[in-house]
Amino acid sequence: MGDIFWHFGKADKTAREKNMNQKGLVLWLTGPSGSGKSTIAAEAEAELLRMGFAAYILDGDNLRHGLNSGLGFSKEDRDENIRRIYETANLFCEAGLIAVVAAISPYEKARNEAKQKIGEENFCEIYVKASLETRRKRDPKGLYKKGVVGQEAPYEEPRNPEIVIDTDEVALEQAVKIVIWYALEKQIGYLVPKILETAVRAAYDAGKRILDVYEKDFAVEYKGDSSPLTEADKKSNDLICARLSKYAPYIDILAEESADDKKRLSNKFCFIVDPLDGTKEFVKKNGEFTVNIGLAYQNRPVMGVVYAPCKNKFWYAAAGRGAYAADLNDGMPTLFDEGARITTSGKTSGLTVLKSRSHSDEKTEALLEKNKHRIKGLADIGSSLKGCMIAEGAADVYYRFGFTCEWDTCAMQCVVEQAGGIFMQGDYSEMSYNRENSLNEKGFIILNRIESKLE
Repeated sequence: MGDIFWHFGKADKTAREKNMNQKGLVLWLTGPSGSGKSTIAAEAEAELLRMGFAAYILDGDNLRHGLNSGLGFSKEDRDENIRRIYETANLFCEAGLIAVVAAISPYEKARNEAKQKIGEENFCEIYVKASLETRRKRDPKGLYKKGVVGQEAPYEEPRNPEIVIDTDEVALEQAVKIVIWYALEKQIGYLVPKILETAVRAAYDAGKRILDVYEKDFAVEYKGDSSPLTEADKKSNDLICARLSKYAPYIDILAEESADDKKRLSNKFCFIVDPLDGTKEFVKKNGEFTVNIGLAYQNRPVMGVVYAPCKNKFWYAAAGRGAYAADLNDGMPTLFDEGARITTSGKTSGLTVLKSRSHSDEKTEALLEKNKHRIKGLADIGSSLKGCMIAEGAADVYYRFGFTCEWDTCAMQCVVEQAGGIFMQGDYSEMSYNRENSLNEKGFIILNRIESKLE
């Protein structure tokens, strides 16, 4: 080896990942024959590909037809088999691909070497287990029937795998969901922009359905809290939820016009949807209503899309990528166009303060009166347009003391924060999402900067 040297190229892993628009990752499924590794791996690969990620299965048996065809089943050959698999998986990972490995890999030492080679941050050990009785019934290779299983060295169970899937208890669909959840968390920086494309198109198409109703006479119902409900709310809600569920069925949805399924609370991801924010303004036909689609991860907003159908304008944001505004009169926007980036104003005096067109109260009026020396202008505006105006620097402050819900604020908060603004609960504490109680009981505050806080 003295005459062999490593040749460094001009691109590194970070550059390749940026080009691939995803993070290199190895999902290593280990477990005895018949436990379900290959079945889960195949479904996981298909789902990752469908969602726009580049993934490829490295199946232990498949590799023995080519790369590892000269190896037998002695301990030495098994170790060499795994070494070749993890060396290949590592190359895939370095190239920015997601390698889905399905191999018995019976020895703990070899699996630890794989993790060390690939790096813990890029490696997920997934132990797929099943009872001996179940494995015998499945016997996909006929090994149990032939009596082969049990003659070789015993399988050494992983001590600290990242994921354990017992296929006696977990159905295939749920097993795949567990794997995908992990992959999506690892891909969070690249996942959000992919979801954003779906959310923008869904909001736009929902807006068209809303306008179809808006331009004709329509009936108005009233919910238990006396808030209005129209055909437009329902049509928009159905379209958005269907689109989001089709693209990302592993992410639960909290939507204003859908029944609340509390299983969302066990999911680190949750779409937060208001299909028609500002229904009162819609009924008044003043055009000040929006479609809001947010995504929360670990209770924080990481994506926000706000679309104003009557203005034909989008505001959108992704965590770490900034906030943007796009006028659609020239067609659908190119996402993350630097020319469309927005930021809040830097003003701390001569402030433009917004009021809710339909939800003002005495507390708000008293606060504005007390701070009138700092206020240059006041404007009444409906829906989440208020947050978007502050995000793009057209206004500076908004206080809302009354009750709202998660779907009223999630998308708007992401836009405000990514534009450099401040978004807090009415007591200046952090707002969280995907909660048991979706009611925002403390109100909320939007500021262009903290120094603009009204006293």
